[in-house]
Amino acid sequence: GVAIHDTSQVLGSAMSYKETFDDELALKVAAVTKLTRNLGLAFAIPALTYAHRSALQDNANKDEATSKDGGKEETLSGLQTFKKFVPSFLIAFIGMSTFRSCGDFYFGPDAELYHSAMSFVGNDVSKYALGTAMAGVGLSTSASSLRGVGWKPFAVGGAGALVVGGTGFTVASLLV
Repeated sequence: GVAIHDTSQVLGSAMSYKETFDDELALKVAAVTKLTRNLGLAFAIPALTYAHRSALQDNANKDEATSKDGGKEETLSGLQTFKKFVPSFLIAFIGMSTFRSCGDFYFGPDAELYHSAMSFVGNDVSKYALGTAMAGVGLSTSASSLRGVGWKPFAVGGAGALVVGGTGFTVASLLV
C-alpha cells in the first residue's frame, strides 16, 4: 500500500504475492482497497476540477473589476462542461466497474461459465495486459526527453522514493 501508487503496480504486486505465497486473500484485499480508492477519485476529480476552475474564475472576476477592459467570461454548457470536468479515463473506469458488477449481480455465484470467463480474464489475460501496459509506458519514454530536464527532478523523485520506502519499511517493521 504505502509504497505503491499506480493501480497496475498494486495489482501486479498483489498477483506476485499471491503466486509466491499462495495467498488469494491478499490479492482480493489489494484489489478491493485500490479500486475503492479509485472509486473515491471518481467523485474527487470532478469536484476538485470544478473548485479549481471556480477559484480561477473568481480571481479573474476580481482582476476584471479592477481593470477597465471588462473581459469576457467563459461559459460552457452541456457536454462541453461535462468533458471539461470529467476525464475520459474516469468514464471508462466507472463503466467497466459497472459492467463487471452488473454481471456479478445478474449471473450470481452459480454461473460457472461466467465465473470461469472472469477468472480467465482476471488471472491469465490481466498478466499479459499488465506486462504490455508497463512495457508501453517504458518504451514510450524517450531518453532524449530526459536529457534536458536536469538533475533536480531526479533528486526530488529519489528523495520521495526514499521517504515513502523508509516509511513503509518502518511501519512494516513495527507491525512484525
